[in-house]
Amino acid sequence: MRRGLMISAAACVMGAQAALAQMTPITDELLQNPPESDWLSYGHGPENYRHSPLTQITPENVGSLQLVWARGMEPQGMVQSAPLVADGVLYLPNPGDVIQAIDAATGDLIWEHRRQLPDTTVLNTIGERKRGVALYGDNLLFMSWDNHLVALNRESGQVVYDIDRGQGDERISNSTGPFIANGVVVAGSTCQYSAFGCYVTGHDANTGEELWRNYFIPRPGEEGDETWGNDYESRWMTGAWGQVSYDPVTNLVYYGSSAVGPASEAQRGTPGGTLHGTNTRFAVRPDTGEIVWQHQTLPRDNWDQECTFEMLPVSTNVNPAADMDGVLAINPNAATGERRVLTGVPCKTGTLWQFDAETGEFLWARDTNLQNLIESVDPETGIVTVNEDVVHHDATSTVAMCPTYLGGRDWPTTAFNPSTGVIFVPLNNMCADSTPVDDDFSALDVYNTDLVYHLAPGFENIGRIDAIDVSTGNTLWSYEQPEGLYAPVTSTAGGLLFTGGSDRRFKAISQDTGEVLWSARLSTGISGHPISFAVDGRQYVAVAGGGSHYGTRFNTPVGLNIDATMVGSALWVFALPEG
Repeated sequence: MRRGLMISAAACVMGAQAALAQMTPITDELLQNPPESDWLSYGHGPENYRHSPLTQITPENVGSLQLVWARGMEPQGMVQSAPLVADGVLYLPNPGDVIQAIDAATGDLIWEHRRQLPDTTVLNTIGERKRGVALYGDNLLFMSWDNHLVALNRESGQVVYDIDRGQGDERISNSTGPFIANGVVVAGSTCQYSAFGCYVTGHDANTGEELWRNYFIPRPGEEGDETWGNDYESRWMTGAWGQVSYDPVTNLVYYGSSAVGPASEAQRGTPGGTLHGTNTRFAVRPDTGEIVWQHQTLPRDNWDQECTFEMLPVSTNVNPAADMDGVLAINPNAATGERRVLTGVPCKTGTLWQFDAETGEFLWARDTNLQNLIESVDPETGIVTVNEDVVHHDATSTVAMCPTYLGGRDWPTTAFNPSTGVIFVPLNNMCADSTPVDDDFSALDVYNTDLVYHLAPGFENIGRIDAIDVSTGNTLWSYEQPEGLYAPVTSTAGGLLFTGGSDRRFKAISQDTGEVLWSARLSTGISGHPISFAVDGRQYVAVAGGGSHYGTRFNTPVGLNIDATMVGSALWVFALPEG
Protein backbone atom coordinates (compact mmCIF):
# COMPACT_ATOMS: atom_id res chain seq x y z
CA MET A 1 0.00 0.00 0.00
CA ARG A 2 1.26 3.47 -0.82
CA ARG A 3 -0.07 6.30 1.25
CA GLY A 4 1.57 9.62 0.51
CA LEU A 5 2.25 12.44 -1.88
CA MET A 6 5.61 13.60 -3.18
CA ILE A 7 5.95 17.20 -4.35
CA SER A 8 9.15 18.14 -6.17
CA ALA A 9 10.53 21.65 -6.25
CA ALA A 10 9.77 23.36 -9.53
CA ALA A 11 13.42 23.61 -10.40
CA CYS A 12 16.29 22.16 -8.40
CA VAL A 13 19.28 24.43 -8.06
CA MET A 14 22.57 23.17 -9.47
CA GLY A 15 23.97 22.44 -6.01
CA ALA A 16 21.00 20.26 -5.15
CA GLN A 17 21.24 18.40 -8.44
CA ALA A 18 24.91 17.73 -7.80
CA ALA A 19 24.17 16.47 -4.28
CA LEU A 20 21.56 14.04 -5.54
CA ALA A 21 23.86 12.86 -8.32
CA GLN A 22 26.55 11.89 -5.78
CA MET A 23 24.14 10.32 -3.28
CA THR A 24 26.05 7.71 -1.27
CA PRO A 25 24.21 4.53 -0.19
CA ILE A 26 24.04 4.49 3.61
CA THR A 27 25.57 1.26 4.94
CA ASP A 28 25.95 -0.07 8.48
CA GLU A 29 29.66 0.71 8.31
CA LEU A 30 28.91 4.30 7.27
CA LEU A 31 26.37 4.74 10.08
CA GLN A 32 28.89 3.43 12.61
CA ASN A 33 31.71 5.62 11.22
CA PRO A 34 29.93 8.68 9.79
CA PRO A 35 31.86 11.26 7.76
CA GLU A 36 32.71 14.35 9.78
CA SER A 37 30.69 16.53 7.42
CA ASP A 38 27.44 14.57 7.73
CA TRP A 39 24.82 13.94 10.39
CA LEU A 40 23.52 10.50 9.37
CA SER A 41 21.59 9.36 12.47
CA TYR A 42 19.27 10.86 15.07
CA GLY A 43 22.17 11.07 17.52
CA HIS A 44 24.90 11.50 14.83
CA GLY A 45 26.12 7.93 15.40
CA PRO A 46 24.22 4.83 16.54
CA GLU A 47 25.42 5.31 20.13
CA ASN A 48 23.36 8.54 20.30
CA TYR A 49 26.13 10.83 21.55
CA ARG A 50 24.77 13.92 19.71
CA HIS A 51 28.37 15.06 19.22
CA SER A 52 29.86 16.55 16.06
CA PRO A 53 33.58 16.05 15.30
CA LEU A 54 33.72 19.40 13.44
CA THR A 55 36.09 22.03 14.84
CA GLN A 56 35.79 25.10 12.60
CA ILE A 57 33.50 26.94 15.05
CA THR A 58 35.29 27.50 18.35
CA PRO A 59 34.90 29.49 21.58
CA GLU A 60 37.23 32.09 20.06
CA ASN A 61 35.18 32.75 16.90
CA VAL A 62 31.63 31.68 17.81
CA GLY A 63 30.72 35.32 18.42
CA SER A 64 30.82 35.83 14.65
CA LEU A 65 28.14 33.24 13.89
CA GLN A 66 25.47 34.58 11.56
CA LEU A 67 22.25 33.33 10.03
CA VAL A 68 22.87 32.08 6.47
CA TRP A 69 19.42 30.72 5.69
CA ALA A 70 16.10 29.88 7.30
CA ARG A 71 13.01 28.04 6.16
CA GLY A 72 9.45 28.03 7.47
CA MET A 73 8.04 24.70 8.62
CA GLU A 74 4.51 23.33 8.88
CA PRO A 75 2.36 25.89 10.75
CA GLN A 76 0.45 23.29 12.80
CA GLY A 77 1.98 20.93 15.33
CA MET A 78 4.79 20.82 17.87
CA VAL A 79 8.31 21.14 16.41
CA GLN A 80 10.86 18.83 18.05
CA SER A 81 12.74 17.93 14.87
CA ALA A 82 16.17 16.34 14.51
CA PRO A 83 17.27 16.88 10.88
CA LEU A 84 19.73 14.60 9.10
CA VAL A 85 22.39 15.58 6.54
CA ALA A 86 24.03 13.37 3.91
CA ASP A 87 25.95 14.43 0.81
CA GLY A 88 24.94 18.06 1.18
CA VAL A 89 21.20 17.31 1.47
CA LEU A 90 19.31 18.10 4.68
CA TYR A 91 16.31 15.90 5.48
CA LEU A 92 13.80 17.71 7.69
CA PRO A 93 10.88 16.01 9.50
CA ASN A 94 7.92 18.35 10.01
CA PRO A 95 4.87 17.82 12.24
CA GLY A 96 2.00 16.01 10.58
CA ASP A 97 4.09 13.62 8.48
CA VAL A 98 5.66 16.13 6.12
CA ILE A 99 9.23 15.21 5.13
CA GLN A 100 11.45 17.56 3.11
CA ALA A 101 14.78 17.20 1.30
CA ILE A 102 16.57 20.55 1.23
CA ASP A 103 19.87 21.78 -0.17
CA ALA A 104 21.89 22.05 3.06
CA ALA A 105 23.97 25.02 1.91
CA THR A 106 21.22 27.19 0.39
CA GLY A 107 17.89 26.12 1.89
CA ASP A 108 16.35 25.34 -1.51
CA LEU A 109 13.65 22.66 -1.53
CA ILE A 110 14.51 19.51 -3.51
CA TRP A 111 11.41 17.40 -2.78
CA GLU A 112 8.62 17.18 -0.25
CA HIS A 113 6.53 14.22 0.90
CA ARG A 114 3.08 14.77 2.44
CA ARG A 115 1.45 11.70 3.85
CA GLN A 116 -2.27 11.22 3.24
CA LEU A 117 -3.47 10.56 6.79
CA PRO A 118 -6.77 9.13 8.00
CA ASP A 119 -9.03 11.13 10.32
CA THR A 120 -6.45 12.61 12.71
CA THR A 121 -9.04 13.30 15.43
CA VAL A 122 -8.99 9.59 16.32
CA LEU A 123 -5.18 9.35 16.36
CA ASN A 124 -2.84 9.69 19.34
CA THR A 125 -2.05 13.43 19.41
CA ILE A 126 1.54 12.79 20.52
CA GLY A 127 2.26 11.13 17.17
CA GLU A 128 1.82 14.39 15.29
CA ARG A 129 5.27 15.62 16.26
CA LYS A 130 8.18 14.20 14.24
CA ARG A 131 11.43 14.10 16.17
CA GLY A 132 13.54 11.85 13.98
CA VAL A 133 13.94 9.98 10.71
CA ALA A 134 16.56 7.45 9.63
CA LEU A 135 18.70 6.79 6.54
CA TYR A 136 19.60 3.38 5.15
CA GLY A 137 20.68 2.30 1.67
CA ASP A 138 19.00 4.66 -0.79
CA ASN A 139 16.04 5.29 1.49
CA LEU A 140 14.82 7.62 4.20
CA LEU A 141 12.65 5.91 6.81
CA PHE A 142 10.08 7.46 9.12
CA MET A 143 7.32 6.40 11.50
CA SER A 144 3.97 7.88 10.50
CA TRP A 145 1.41 9.43 12.82
CA ASP A 146 -0.88 6.46 12.10
CA ASN A 147 1.86 3.98 13.09
CA HIS A 148 3.26 2.86 9.74
CA LEU A 149 6.94 2.31 8.96
CA VAL A 150 7.50 4.15 5.68
CA ALA A 151 10.53 4.18 3.38
CA LEU A 152 11.03 6.98 0.86
CA ASN A 153 13.58 7.04 -1.93
CA ARG A 154 16.17 9.68 -0.95
CA GLU A 155 16.55 10.95 -4.50
CA SER A 156 12.89 11.33 -5.44
CA GLY A 157 10.83 11.20 -2.24
CA GLN A 158 8.68 8.40 -3.68
CA VAL A 159 7.31 5.71 -1.36
CA VAL A 160 9.36 2.48 -1.50
CA TYR A 161 7.43 0.52 1.14
CA ASP A 162 4.71 1.19 3.73
CA ILE A 163 4.27 -1.25 6.64
CA ASP A 164 1.29 -1.03 9.02
CA ARG A 165 2.49 -1.76 12.57
CA GLY A 166 -0.76 -0.85 14.33
CA GLN A 167 -2.81 -4.00 13.82
CA GLY A 168 -5.98 -1.89 13.99
CA ASP A 169 -5.12 0.05 17.19
CA GLU A 170 -5.65 3.71 16.25
CA ARG A 171 -4.31 5.09 19.52
CA ILE A 172 -0.81 3.67 19.06
CA SER A 173 1.73 6.03 17.52
CA ASN A 174 5.42 6.96 17.52
CA SER A 175 6.95 10.37 18.21
CA THR A 176 10.72 9.77 18.12
CA GLY A 177 11.13 7.77 14.92
CA PRO A 178 13.02 4.67 13.76
CA PHE A 179 16.62 3.72 14.56
CA ILE A 180 19.00 1.52 12.56
CA ALA A 181 20.89 -1.28 14.35
CA ASN A 182 23.08 -3.38 12.04
CA GLY A 183 20.53 -3.53 9.22
CA VAL A 184 17.49 -3.75 11.49
CA VAL A 185 14.99 -0.90 11.92
CA VAL A 186 14.07 -0.65 15.61
CA ALA A 187 11.00 1.43 16.44
CA GLY A 188 9.18 2.03 19.70
CA SER A 189 5.64 3.26 20.25
CA THR A 190 3.47 5.36 22.54
CA CYS A 191 0.21 4.25 24.15
CA GLN A 192 -0.29 7.38 26.27
CA TYR A 193 -4.03 7.40 25.52
CA SER A 194 -4.75 3.70 25.08
CA ALA A 195 -6.55 1.03 27.07
CA PHE A 196 -3.61 -1.32 26.45
CA GLY A 197 0.18 -1.35 26.44
CA CYS A 198 2.68 -0.85 23.63
CA TYR A 199 5.70 -2.57 22.08
CA VAL A 200 9.00 -2.26 20.23
CA THR A 201 9.43 -3.87 16.81
CA GLY A 202 12.41 -4.85 14.67
CA HIS A 203 12.20 -4.77 10.84
CA ASP A 204 14.40 -5.64 7.90
CA ALA A 205 15.67 -2.25 6.77
CA ASN A 206 15.56 -3.13 3.07
CA THR A 207 12.03 -4.52 2.93
CA GLY A 208 10.26 -3.40 6.11
CA GLU A 209 9.42 -6.99 7.02
CA GLU A 210 8.75 -7.34 10.76
CA LEU A 211 11.34 -9.60 12.43
CA TRP A 212 10.27 -9.40 16.07
CA ARG A 213 7.96 -7.64 18.51
CA ASN A 214 8.52 -7.12 22.26
CA TYR A 215 5.66 -6.11 24.58
CA PHE A 216 6.07 -4.59 28.05
CA ILE A 217 2.95 -5.29 30.12
CA PRO A 218 2.72 -8.93 31.26
CA ARG A 219 -0.39 -10.95 30.52
CA PRO A 220 -1.87 -13.37 33.06
CA GLY A 221 0.65 -16.11 33.82
CA GLU A 222 3.60 -14.28 32.25
CA GLU A 223 6.70 -13.14 34.12
CA GLY A 224 5.87 -10.23 36.40
CA ASP A 225 2.09 -10.67 36.27
CA GLU A 226 1.98 -10.84 40.08
CA THR A 227 3.72 -7.44 40.43
CA TRP A 228 0.67 -5.57 39.11
CA GLY A 229 -2.16 -6.81 41.33
CA ASN A 230 -4.93 -5.68 38.97
CA ASP A 231 -6.74 -7.11 35.97
CA TYR A 232 -4.85 -7.20 32.68
CA GLU A 233 -7.58 -5.06 31.07
CA SER A 234 -6.73 -2.24 33.51
CA ARG A 235 -3.00 -2.17 32.63
CA TRP A 236 -2.68 0.87 30.38
CA MET A 237 -0.19 3.08 28.64
CA THR A 238 3.30 1.55 28.97
CA GLY A 239 5.39 1.95 25.80
CA ALA A 240 8.82 3.00 24.56
CA TRP A 241 8.44 6.38 22.92
CA GLY A 242 11.94 7.63 23.73
CA GLN A 243 15.32 7.42 22.04
CA VAL A 244 16.99 4.14 21.11
CA SER A 245 20.77 3.54 21.17
CA TYR A 246 22.77 0.83 19.42
CA ASP A 247 26.26 -0.30 20.41
CA PRO A 248 28.29 -1.95 17.62
CA VAL A 249 30.80 -3.12 20.26
CA THR A 250 28.32 -5.32 22.16
CA ASN A 251 25.83 -5.65 19.27
CA LEU A 252 23.04 -4.64 21.62
CA VAL A 253 20.13 -2.23 21.21
CA TYR A 254 19.17 -0.27 24.32
CA TYR A 255 15.71 1.18 24.91
CA GLY A 256 13.55 2.03 27.89
CA SER A 257 9.87 1.68 28.72
CA SER A 258 7.60 4.37 30.09
CA ALA A 259 5.16 4.60 32.98
CA VAL A 260 1.56 3.51 33.53
CA GLY A 261 -1.77 5.29 33.85
CA PRO A 262 -3.42 6.68 35.77
CA ALA A 263 -0.58 8.07 37.84
CA SER A 264 -2.17 7.27 41.20
CA GLU A 265 -1.71 3.63 42.22
CA ALA A 266 -4.82 3.95 44.39
CA GLN A 267 -6.87 4.70 41.27
CA ARG A 268 -5.38 2.05 39.03
CA GLY A 269 -5.69 -0.64 41.69
CA THR A 270 -2.00 -1.55 42.06
CA PRO A 271 -1.15 -0.57 45.67
CA GLY A 272 2.44 -1.60 46.40
CA GLY A 273 2.86 -3.22 42.98
CA THR A 274 6.28 -2.76 41.36
CA LEU A 275 4.74 -3.06 37.85
CA HIS A 276 7.07 -5.38 35.95
CA GLY A 277 7.91 -4.03 32.49
CA THR A 278 7.41 -0.37 33.32
CA ASN A 279 10.27 2.15 33.57
CA THR A 280 12.76 -0.52 32.57
CA ARG A 281 16.00 -0.43 30.58
CA PHE A 282 16.29 -3.27 28.06
CA ALA A 283 19.37 -4.61 26.24
CA VAL A 284 18.24 -6.51 23.14
CA ARG A 285 19.81 -8.38 20.20
CA PRO A 286 18.73 -6.40 17.13
CA ASP A 287 18.39 -9.39 14.77
CA THR A 288 16.15 -11.49 17.04
CA GLY A 289 14.70 -9.21 19.72
CA GLU A 290 16.17 -11.43 22.45
CA ILE A 291 16.27 -9.56 25.77
CA VAL A 292 19.83 -10.04 27.08
CA TRP A 293 19.32 -8.04 30.28
CA GLN A 294 16.89 -5.60 31.85
CA HIS A 295 16.79 -3.31 34.88
CA GLN A 296 13.84 -1.41 36.33
CA THR A 297 15.03 2.11 37.14
CA LEU A 298 11.78 3.21 38.82
CA PRO A 299 9.22 0.69 40.12
CA ARG A 300 5.76 1.62 41.40
CA ASP A 301 5.58 4.90 39.45
CA ASN A 302 2.94 7.31 40.84
CA TRP A 303 4.38 10.33 39.06
CA ASP A 304 4.59 9.65 35.28
CA GLN A 305 8.40 9.58 35.32
CA GLU A 306 8.71 7.59 32.06
CA CYS A 307 12.18 6.01 31.93
CA THR A 308 12.30 5.94 28.13
CA PHE A 309 15.12 8.36 27.35
CA GLU A 310 18.45 7.49 25.78
CA MET A 311 21.29 5.87 27.65
CA LEU A 312 24.70 5.81 25.99
CA PRO A 313 27.19 2.96 25.46
CA VAL A 314 30.56 4.39 26.48
CA SER A 315 34.08 3.09 27.11
CA THR A 316 35.37 4.70 30.30
CA ASN A 317 37.57 4.20 33.34
CA VAL A 318 34.90 3.25 35.90
CA ASN A 319 36.02 5.04 39.06
CA PRO A 320 32.96 6.50 40.84
CA ALA A 321 33.70 9.15 43.44
CA ALA A 322 32.25 8.46 46.87
CA ASP A 323 31.54 12.19 47.31
CA MET A 324 29.82 12.77 43.94
CA ASP A 325 26.83 15.14 44.17
CA GLY A 326 23.50 13.42 44.80
CA VAL A 327 24.99 9.93 45.18
CA LEU A 328 22.35 7.23 45.72
CA ALA A 329 24.46 4.08 45.55
CA ILE A 330 27.83 2.77 44.38
CA ASN A 331 28.43 -0.92 43.85
CA PRO A 332 31.40 -1.96 46.07
CA ASN A 333 32.85 -3.71 42.99
CA ALA A 334 32.23 -0.84 40.56
CA ALA A 335 35.76 0.57 40.27
CA THR A 336 37.13 -1.88 37.72
CA GLY A 337 39.06 0.39 35.35
CA GLU A 338 38.41 0.58 31.60
CA ARG A 339 35.04 -0.91 30.77
CA ARG A 340 32.13 -0.68 28.32
CA VAL A 341 29.24 0.82 30.23
CA LEU A 342 25.74 2.07 29.59
CA THR A 343 25.28 5.46 31.18
CA GLY A 344 22.78 8.29 31.11
CA VAL A 345 19.60 9.75 32.56
CA PRO A 346 16.73 7.45 31.53
CA CYS A 347 13.89 8.94 33.63
CA LYS A 348 12.32 12.31 34.39
CA THR A 349 13.69 11.91 37.93
CA GLY A 350 17.02 13.20 36.59
CA THR A 351 18.84 10.23 38.14
CA LEU A 352 22.02 9.29 36.26
CA TRP A 353 22.63 5.53 36.14
CA GLN A 354 25.59 3.41 35.07
CA PHE A 355 25.53 -0.30 34.16
CA ASP A 356 27.91 -2.74 32.54
CA ALA A 357 26.81 -2.49 28.90
CA GLU A 358 27.09 -6.21 28.20
CA THR A 359 25.79 -7.80 31.39
CA GLY A 360 23.63 -5.11 33.02
CA GLU A 361 25.58 -5.26 36.29
CA PHE A 362 24.68 -2.20 38.38
CA LEU A 363 27.65 0.14 38.92
CA TRP A 364 26.37 3.41 40.42
CA ALA A 365 23.52 5.94 40.49
CA ARG A 366 23.30 9.60 41.44
CA ASP A 367 20.78 12.42 41.26
CA THR A 368 21.26 15.55 39.18
CA ASN A 369 18.26 17.80 39.89
CA LEU A 370 16.36 17.63 43.17
CA GLN A 371 14.16 14.52 43.39
CA ASN A 372 12.19 13.02 46.28
CA LEU A 373 10.64 9.99 44.57
CA ILE A 374 13.47 7.48 45.11
CA GLU A 375 14.15 6.69 48.75
CA SER A 376 17.17 4.45 48.15
CA VAL A 377 19.03 2.23 45.67
CA ASP A 378 20.57 -1.07 46.77
CA PRO A 379 24.35 -0.73 46.18
CA GLU A 380 24.82 -4.33 45.04
CA THR A 381 21.68 -4.95 42.97
CA GLY A 382 20.59 -1.44 41.95
CA ILE A 383 17.01 -2.22 43.07
CA VAL A 384 15.03 0.94 43.84
CA THR A 385 12.87 1.59 46.90
CA VAL A 386 10.45 4.49 46.40
CA ASN A 387 9.62 7.19 48.94
CA GLU A 388 6.34 6.20 50.62
CA ASP A 389 5.68 9.82 51.63
CA VAL A 390 5.00 10.83 48.00
CA VAL A 391 3.00 7.76 46.93
CA HIS A 392 -0.72 8.30 46.19
CA HIS A 393 -2.02 5.92 48.86
CA ASP A 394 -5.60 7.08 48.28
CA ALA A 395 -7.46 8.74 45.42
CA THR A 396 -7.65 12.19 47.05
CA SER A 397 -4.20 12.69 48.59
CA THR A 398 -1.98 15.59 47.55
CA VAL A 399 1.75 14.85 47.34
CA ALA A 400 4.64 17.27 46.83
CA MET A 401 6.58 15.61 44.02
CA CYS A 402 10.02 16.54 42.72
CA PRO A 403 10.42 16.72 39.82
CA THR A 404 7.19 17.31 37.85
CA TYR A 405 5.59 15.18 35.12
CA LEU A 406 7.84 17.16 32.74
CA GLY A 407 11.04 16.63 34.73
CA GLY A 408 13.74 17.10 35.86
CA ARG A 409 14.85 15.62 32.63
CA ASP A 410 12.36 14.94 29.80
CA TRP A 411 12.70 13.95 26.12
CA PRO A 412 15.20 16.77 25.23
CA THR A 413 18.36 14.83 24.50
CA THR A 414 21.68 14.77 26.31
CA ALA A 415 25.05 15.11 24.55
CA PHE A 416 28.31 13.28 25.20
CA ASN A 417 31.83 14.28 24.17
CA PRO A 418 33.78 11.00 23.80
CA SER A 419 37.11 12.85 23.85
CA THR A 420 36.55 14.39 27.27
CA GLY A 421 34.19 11.79 28.77
CA VAL A 422 31.65 14.44 29.75
CA ILE A 423 27.87 14.11 29.42
CA PHE A 424 25.72 17.25 29.21
CA VAL A 425 22.20 16.92 30.66
CA PRO A 426 19.37 19.45 30.07
CA LEU A 427 17.19 19.85 33.18
CA ASN A 428 14.55 21.99 34.88
CA ASN A 429 14.40 22.75 38.61
CA MET A 430 10.65 22.27 38.95
CA CYS A 431 8.41 20.44 41.41
CA ALA A 432 4.64 20.20 41.74
CA ASP A 433 1.84 19.46 44.15
CA SER A 434 -0.09 16.57 42.60
CA THR A 435 -3.69 15.66 43.45
CA PRO A 436 -5.76 12.92 41.76
CA VAL A 437 -8.87 14.39 40.13
CA ASP A 438 -11.51 11.74 40.94
CA ASP A 439 -12.32 8.08 40.37
CA ASP A 440 -14.29 8.66 37.16
CA PHE A 441 -11.65 8.15 34.48
CA SER A 442 -10.86 6.16 31.35
CA ALA A 443 -7.81 5.29 29.30
CA LEU A 444 -7.96 8.79 27.82
CA ASP A 445 -7.36 10.26 31.30
CA VAL A 446 -4.09 8.55 32.10
CA TYR A 447 -2.63 11.46 34.06
CA ASN A 448 -5.87 12.30 35.91
CA THR A 449 -4.25 14.71 38.36
CA ASP A 450 -4.20 18.42 39.08
CA LEU A 451 -0.70 19.90 39.22
CA VAL A 452 0.45 23.10 40.91
CA TYR A 453 4.00 23.89 39.71
CA HIS A 454 6.62 25.50 41.92
CA LEU A 455 10.40 25.89 41.92
CA ALA A 456 12.44 23.17 43.54
CA PRO A 457 13.31 24.23 47.12
CA GLY A 458 16.65 25.97 47.32
CA PHE A 459 16.71 27.07 43.65
CA GLU A 460 16.12 30.48 42.07
CA ASN A 461 16.27 29.49 38.39
CA ILE A 462 14.28 27.00 36.32
CA GLY A 463 16.42 26.03 33.31
CA ARG A 464 19.64 24.14 33.82
CA ILE A 465 22.40 22.08 32.14
CA ASP A 466 24.80 19.88 34.11
CA ALA A 467 28.19 18.71 32.82
CA ILE A 468 29.11 15.39 34.45
CA ASP A 469 32.24 13.23 34.19
CA VAL A 470 30.96 9.72 33.37
CA SER A 471 34.07 8.12 34.86
CA THR A 472 33.77 9.59 38.35
CA GLY A 473 30.19 10.90 38.39
CA ASN A 474 31.42 14.33 39.49
CA THR A 475 29.60 17.47 38.33
CA LEU A 476 32.07 19.74 36.54
CA TRP A 477 29.75 22.74 36.17
CA SER A 478 26.07 23.62 36.19
CA TYR A 479 24.57 26.31 33.96
CA GLU A 480 21.28 27.90 35.03
CA GLN A 481 18.85 30.41 33.52
CA PRO A 482 15.68 32.01 34.91
CA GLU A 483 13.41 30.58 32.17
CA GLY A 484 12.54 26.99 31.47
CA LEU A 485 15.07 25.29 29.22
CA TYR A 486 13.35 22.14 27.91
CA ALA A 487 15.54 21.88 24.81
CA PRO A 488 18.00 19.28 23.45
CA VAL A 489 21.75 19.89 23.63
CA THR A 490 24.48 19.09 21.09
CA SER A 491 28.25 19.17 21.62
CA THR A 492 31.03 19.72 19.08
CA ALA A 493 34.74 18.93 18.98
CA GLY A 494 35.26 22.69 18.77
CA GLY A 495 34.53 22.88 22.51
CA LEU A 496 30.96 24.21 22.25
CA LEU A 497 27.54 23.12 23.44
CA PHE A 498 24.48 24.33 21.50
CA THR A 499 20.94 24.52 22.88
CA GLY A 500 17.72 26.50 22.67
CA GLY A 501 14.88 27.07 25.10
CA SER A 502 11.60 28.84 25.81
CA ASP A 503 13.36 32.23 25.93
CA ARG A 504 13.76 32.07 22.10
CA ARG A 505 17.54 32.25 22.42
CA PHE A 506 19.79 29.87 20.50
CA LYS A 507 22.93 29.61 22.64
CA ALA A 508 26.52 28.45 22.35
CA ILE A 509 27.98 27.46 25.73
CA SER A 510 31.59 26.66 26.63
CA GLN A 511 32.04 22.96 27.35
CA ASP A 512 34.85 23.85 29.75
CA THR A 513 33.11 26.44 31.91
CA GLY A 514 29.35 26.50 31.19
CA GLU A 515 29.61 30.17 30.16
CA VAL A 516 27.28 31.43 27.41
CA LEU A 517 29.60 32.67 24.65
CA TRP A 518 27.02 33.60 22.00
CA SER A 519 23.27 33.77 21.60
CA ALA A 520 20.75 34.83 18.98
CA ARG A 521 17.13 35.77 19.74
CA LEU A 522 15.00 33.97 17.19
CA SER A 523 11.38 34.38 16.18
CA THR A 524 9.91 31.56 18.24
CA GLY A 525 10.73 29.15 21.06
CA ILE A 526 13.56 26.77 20.18
CA SER A 527 12.46 23.21 20.82
CA GLY A 528 14.30 21.16 18.16
CA HIS A 529 17.61 19.29 18.14
CA PRO A 530 20.71 21.30 17.13
CA ILE A 531 22.92 19.57 14.57
CA SER A 532 26.24 20.52 12.95
CA PHE A 533 27.40 19.60 9.44
CA ALA A 534 29.72 20.82 6.70
CA VAL A 535 29.30 21.50 3.00
CA ASP A 536 32.35 22.31 0.84
CA GLY A 537 34.47 22.76 3.95
CA ARG A 538 32.14 25.22 5.70
CA GLN A 539 30.68 24.22 9.08
CA TYR A 540 27.00 24.94 9.76
CA VAL A 541 24.83 24.68 12.87
CA ALA A 542 21.08 24.19 12.45
CA VAL A 543 18.13 24.13 14.84
CA ALA A 544 14.34 24.10 14.54
CA GLY A 545 11.55 25.40 16.74
CA GLY A 546 7.94 26.43 17.04
CA GLY A 547 4.43 25.13 17.54
CA SER A 548 4.48 24.74 21.32
CA HIS A 549 7.07 24.56 24.06
CA TYR A 550 6.50 22.66 27.30
CA GLY A 551 9.08 24.85 28.99
CA THR A 552 6.69 27.83 28.86
CA ARG A 553 4.46 26.03 31.38
CA PHE A 554 7.12 26.60 34.02
CA ASN A 555 7.58 30.34 33.55
CA THR A 556 4.19 31.73 34.60
CA PRO A 557 3.77 29.81 37.89
CA VAL A 558 6.96 31.38 39.25
CA GLY A 559 6.08 34.91 38.09
CA LEU A 560 8.26 35.13 34.98
CA ASN A 561 6.84 37.29 32.19
CA ILE A 562 8.78 35.81 29.27
CA ASP A 563 8.07 36.68 25.64
CA ALA A 564 8.04 33.04 24.66
CA THR A 565 5.90 33.05 21.54
CA MET A 566 5.73 29.79 19.59
CA VAL A 567 4.19 31.33 16.44
CA GLY A 568 6.02 30.73 13.16
CA SER A 569 7.76 27.34 13.14
CA ALA A 570 11.07 27.37 11.28
CA LEU A 571 14.52 25.88 10.75
CA TRP A 572 17.48 28.24 11.16
CA VAL A 573 20.99 27.56 9.83
CA PHE A 574 24.09 29.47 11.06
CA ALA A 575 27.74 29.64 9.96
CA LEU A 576 30.80 31.85 10.30
CA PRO A 577 31.20 34.59 7.68
CA GLU A 578 32.79 33.28 4.48
CA GLY A 579 36.45 34.13 4.12
